[in-house]
Amino acid sequence: MLNFVDIPQQSGGWFKPSEHQGAVAILVEVKGFDRQRPTPNGPKDSALTDLSIFNSQADLDAGTPTEVKGVRIEQTVLARDLAGLVNSATVVTVTQVPNKKPGAHPAWVWRPVERAVMQKVVEYANKREQAVQAAVAAAPDFD
Repeated sequence: MLNFVDIPQQSGGWFKPSEHQGAVAILVEVKGFDRQRPTPNGPKDSALTDLSIFNSQADLDAGTPTEVKGVRIEQTVLARDLAGLVNSATVVTVTQVPNKKPGAHPAWVWRPVERAVMQKVVEYANKREQAVQAAVAAAPDFD
């Protein structure tokens, strides 16, 4: 018997950096990149990503992300920095810095994490990958 559930209402599939400022670490897995993708606000560079977000040190220590989601990242600097990372991953945080243009809004930017934080996120990713491989190996062969 199938277990039917409602899809939770979410705010959409776009990255909102303000919601993740202060996260201890964000594992960004870049799945694709489109240069100047058409949007209602004009063409924008767009990175298609999977994010594993660790909001607290406790979540990081437990190896359990606070949130895992697939999103598009279209903020100018954030997307541009991911252009060369398709089929790769990085571990960062997100923050705002003053914009160099007078009167412009502050810009969202990625920041590297400390080595100890990086190691914990890499351990999480390796365990997750091992679990996926084990599940694939245990799956029945229908051929």
